[in-house]
Amino acid sequence: MAFTITSTNSGSTAGTADVALTLSPATALFSPAALVPGESLGSPQLSVTNSGDVDAFYFIFADWQADGTTSAVQAQILADRLNIGIAQGATELYNGPVSGLIEQPTGGRILATTDEELLTFVVSLPSTSSNIVEGLDLSVDLVFVSQASPIS
Repeated sequence: MAFTITSTNSGSTAGTADVALTLSPATALFSPAALVPGESLGSPQLSVTNSGDVDAFYFIFADWQADGTTSAVQAQILADRLNIGIAQGATELYNGPVSGLIEQPTGGRILATTDEELLTFVVSLPSTSSNIVEGLDLSVDLVFVSQASPIS
């Protein structure tokens, strides 16, 4: 004998929202550079604007890969040593290896509808890096992912 139950929730509504970020400039933040241990390279600021119609959280990821004649294993070595710092004003959002830039900042960063913030990026090769990274090339794309607030 089959058993069926039905429930009606008359107070519920469903809707849609537009979650969107606009990044500017859309061009490369860094030009290819031959960093040596102890050097750093800063970027112009990147504008992140909530162009959707709801408050949104955003996260930053690094999508990196070997470039030029660098092998995948060599790229991993460089990504583990190459440091990237991301700040919004005096607030540090991330400071660590490129290989660790996954879903940062922890918990996301809230950006209200139509708000904008400027991010500064600094790439450095710590002085503790050995010559194992000499001549290695890495291509890095910064990926921004957003979702409507609140995170559930």
